[in-house]
Amino acid sequence: MPAGTEDLVALLKADHKTVEALLAAVDSTAESAIVEYFCKVREELVRHEVAEELVVYPAFRRNVPGADAVADARIAEQSEAEEALARLDKQEDDPAALRSGLVKLRGNVLAHAIREEQEVFPLLESHTGTEELQELGRRYEKALAAAPTHPHPHAPDSPPGNIVLGPVAALVDRVRDAMKRSS
Repeated sequence: MPAGTEDLVALLKADHKTVEALLAAVDSTAESAIVEYFCKVREELVRHEVAEELVVYPAFRRNVPGADAVADARIAEQSEAEEALARLDKQEDDPAALRSGLVKLRGNVLAHAIREEQEVFPLLESHTGTEELQELGRRYEKALAAAPTHPHPHAPDSPPGNIVLGPVAALVDRVRDAMKRSS
């Protein structure tokens, strides 16, 4: 498929593989590089979670009859991961604690991804047409590009709150990241 025409589920599965490969490196990352590694993990996970909350779960709820319980459970898992990332954000001065937290986070994130792939994706595919999946894929890519890079565990994770506050959080995060890089 030409760029920009991949369907949502294909993009999500590719993101899951990227995250899995990134998280696999926690054990082999040198202590001197663990903070930089954590920053990459944090950014990848937050962007993915926010984009899912903006695009995937509203479509899932709209298209799949009785989807609320499954959506609520997966979003709760994402919120737990975001809270864990926020706690890890405060441990950048303790590489051993940061690594330990990342190992625990890895298990939770990978289990969450498996549940999405087994429960959410098949239902979404069976209740959503090809053209809509492609349009959702384009919206997902845009949401990834605009998403915050740091966890905001107390921010709303469903519309309309996440739609209103997400861009503000993303801007604040990008300024914060730029200032950190320049210091």
